[in-house]
Amino acid sequence: MGNSGRGWVIIGIFMIVIGIIFAGITSFFLENKIDQLEQACEKEGGKAKIQKSGFIITTSFEYECEK
Repeated sequence: MGNSGRGWVIIGIFMIVIGIIFAGITSFFLENKIDQLEQACEKEGGKAKIQKSGFIITTSFEYECEK
């Protein structure tokens, strides 16, 4: 492997690391948002129904506040 091949491998590894970091940050903010919605529903006297689906990057959720 020449110098240019090694450079592309380093760039690829760097991009993978950045992708993993962004996935973690996105997951963290999504969890915080779900917690905020749940607390807001409980303050209104309801019960939050939250259904999560997906995995890390494709995570989505359905939210419903039953009063």
